[in-house]
Amino acid sequence: MISRHSERLRVRHAPADIFALVSDVERYPDFIPYLTSLRILSRESAGSQLVFVAEAVARYKFARERFVTRVTADAAALRVSVNLVEGPFHILRNVWQMSELSDGSTAIDFELDFQFNNMVLDMLIRANKQRAVHKMIGYFVQEADRRYPVTGRASGPSDAGQ
Repeated sequence: MISRHSERLRVRHAPADIFALVSDVERYPDFIPYLTSLRILSRESAGSQLVFVAEAVARYKFARERFVTRVTADAAALRVSVNLVEGPFHILRNVWQMSELSDGSTAIDFELDFQFNNMVLDMLIRANKQRAVHKMIGYFVQEADRRYPVTGRASGPSDAGQ
């Protein structure tokens, strides 16, 4: 069974900054604790798109897994898409779509579909999916807060629908 998660959130940084952060996969191990390594296997660009294949090693509780993804970062569309090439997943798809809000901050539409090949690992992650996804998104928000200037007005999460 495929596990799906989608949400819209607002961050107080410019869309171009959030796009730069999400597409900077080589630095993920610097701020995502469960990623122990990441390397780019190939890279090509066409117009506003940068497409690369990345190999990552992740550790979660007792599991250590290697996986390879194809990442398409489209600067013109402010969209980063991740698709599985090989690894412990049956399915792995992730999309970050950034759009500018009226105050200059960013709405992020985040989508994640996954299913592990290992049923035990799949059940473990599925049981903690909401917490794990929010924790992962939190790492990106903390890194954005560290790297980039704040923009937009202070407000609640309901403003992401602007």
